[in-house]
Amino acid sequence: MRTYLRHRIWNVLDIRELIALEYLDFEGKYKNYSEQHDFWELCYLFDGEITVSLGDESRDLSAGELLLIDPDRRHSYDSSKGNLSSAFVVCFESSSQALRALAGKVFSHSDLAAACMRDIVDESAGTFKMNDEEHLEALSEPNFGGQQIIMLRLEHLLIGLLRDVSSQKNSEVVFLKDENFYSDLSKAIIKFFEEHIREELSLDDVCRKMNYSRSFLCKTFKHHTGETIMGCFNRMKVEEAARLLKETEWSVSDVAHCLGYGEAKHFGELFKRYMGMSPAKYRKMGGKEYDINRLR
Repeated sequence: MRTYLRHRIWNVLDIRELIALEYLDFEGKYKNYSEQHDFWELCYLFDGEITVSLGDESRDLSAGELLLIDPDRRHSYDSSKGNLSSAFVVCFESSSQALRALAGKVFSHSDLAAACMRDIVDESAGTFKMNDEEHLEALSEPNFGGQQIIMLRLEHLLIGLLRDVSSQKNSEVVFLKDENFYSDLSKAIIKFFEEHIREELSLDDVCRKMNYSRSFLCKTFKHHTGETIMGCFNRMKVEEAARLLKETEWSVSDVAHCLGYGEAKHFGELFKRYMGMSPAKYRKMGGKEYDINRLR
């Protein structure tokens, strides 16, 4: 007899509400039309070329490409290049922080995006209409399950984009499994430090890599390791410095420069704070009489 086990399904995206589903008329109101709102906006270009202004920045879109605009970002569309362009926008509400990894990025043509957008457009035509007040309104006889299909296809598309972003080599985006999430997050930060131990990193660099806020990362890391994030990075740098001083003939200045310290003096002060002696004295001792594990 077969044994069936329950498996909890974790939703990585939370699409709360659909706000707008419509084509953009670049020869009409949407040409150089600027707006700002507190929900997400996805623009998929079916034909032509357009330029999307995002505050002080701009993005060029060609047929088959899409752009995700984050909430509260002022934006406008322009098709002044003299070509016929058609685009479809999906505006929606979501509290999923993972979407921040996609904000402001242009994604090239993909079979998944094309298929999802075709389904979204087809279902939209039989499910909703934009009324005179530019609000999404259900048809009197909508497609059965139309709204759910639109949301599922939108989630499918967005998850596909997140997979692509996170799978790229040296990706700046890291997504962790739900199981053991908090401890895995701390481990991911330490691994990031190990891979960049000879670089100069800031707390903002860590936040961008992990895609979480300062306060959340600092609280989580401190709780699971007993160290501050940058305190851990400094300790790891000192450990690497001690190894280099012991195993190479590099000068103290060379070691400091190798580890991303612009001034040997600052490096020396940091080294002494953790090791209780200067780099020069540590080298003279050969590191034999010092247990580096006391730093942990």
